[in-house]
Order: sequence, then structure tokens, then C-alpha cells
Amino acid sequence: ISLVNVHFRYPGATKEAIQGITLSIKEGNTIAIVGENGSGKSTLVKLIMGLYEPAEGKVLVGGLDTAKGSGENVREEFSAVFQKYQRYRITLKENVMVSDPRNQDENAFWSACRNADVNINKEALPEGEDTMLSREFGGVELSGGQWQKAATARGLYRGHNMIILDEPTAAIDPLEESYLFNLFHNISLEKTCILVTHRMGAIKMADRILMMEQGKIVEEGTHDELLAFGGKYSEMYRLQAKWYNNVIVK
Repeated sequence: ISLVNVHFRYPGATKEAIQGITLSIKEGNTIAIVGENGSGKSTLVKLIMGLYEPAEGKVLVGGLDTAKGSGENVREEFSAVFQKYQRYRITLKENVMVSDPRNQDENAFWSACRNADVNINKEALPEGEDTMLSREFGGVELSGGQWQKAATARGLYRGHNMIILDEPTAAIDPLEESYLFNLFHNISLEKTCILVTHRMGAIKMADRILMMEQGKIVEEGTHDELLAFGGKYSEMYRLQAKWYNNVIVK
């Protein structure tokens, strides 16, 4: 994945959301994009996926320019779990398998649920994987955390070479997010994985961390390198360390 001097502004905005980013991501690497809310993290990954087209510059994925008719081909390579995921009023199995309707693979479904820690038991889901996830249609309603796991399983079920986990913070606590990121890292070892968050303790395993601020990458390196640098990443990490039981502040 290569970005060359990429700029992006939302319609009607007076300020650019992404300001001249040049970036290269190697195949098979785990990259974490961190920063405060509004720093441009989610916008950047949507540009990488080809969901947005840059106002200036180029986004190349596997040599294809996402802004020149190749966007659909690029998106076929990706799977993603966004913070604002859908809660479909259909069965659990349908919720997961809807991400790749051409692939009706029972083994892949169970593997995705297992990897996403979806608990399929008769107490929570009376009809098992065929339980309707809607009280309006005679089924059950999941908690926020359970919906997050179902959405994660949906992302894992879809065939992909690159996977993005974008800010899954609305329904889960910092320790559970840390577990989820480590899970993604472990099951995507031979794939390109992009993790997006404003919580620092969850992404120490990343091959590379990009610290964003006001639409720019202001720091870049491994967790240890950025701590030693003593900049914005180090400051935010130390402020958040109390959230994580196993974090030792140096």
C-alpha cells in the first residue's frame, strides 16, 4: 500500500481532514494508526480502502490506483470492522455470512465465531446460530459487546488479504479492546492488518505505529521507539496506562 502526497477535504469543510500524507505499508505487516478523536484516522483508512478518493495525490494498493477505476478491485481485497457497524435484524449466522454471500462455508462461519469469541450457547441464543437477533421478530437482543463480537466475526468471515479494525471502542472496555487487537494480529499473521484506535495500550504488538494529529502523521515507529522519543505518543500512553492491568510505565 502506497500513499503519495494525499490530501482530502470533506464537502463544505474549511480545513483538510488529511494533509499531504505520504506512506508505505508492506504486505503482511500489522500497522496501528493512533491519535485523538478527529485526528484523521478513520478518514485515512477509508482512503486506503478506496471508499474515498483523494482530492490530491495517489493511493496505490498492489500497484492499482484506487481513483482510476480500480476502486472496486481494491475493495475486494479488504475486510473491515468499523465502529459504526450494522446490527442486522436477521439470524446470527446470517449476520456473519452476509459479508461474503458468495461464500456459504459452514466451517468458515464457525471459525470466524470462534476467533471473534462469539459465545453460541442455548442460554444466550435459544436457537443457536439460527437465533433471530431481534425481539421485534421473536428473537433476542444482544448487548453492545455481543454485537461487537458478531460484527468482528462478520469481518473475519469475509475472504480478504487485508483487514482493518477501526475504533471498536463504543461497546467494549480498554482491556477487551486490547484482547481483540491481539486476536486480530495473531490470526492475520500472513495478511496486512491495520488497527485504528485512540487507546495506546492495545497496539504494542504492531510492526509500526503511526501517530496522527490534525490530518498529519506526526510520529512513526515501534512502541518502544515512540516511548523513547518522548513525544505525543509517549504522553498519551502514560496518561492511559492505568487502564491496563499489565502495563508498566517506564
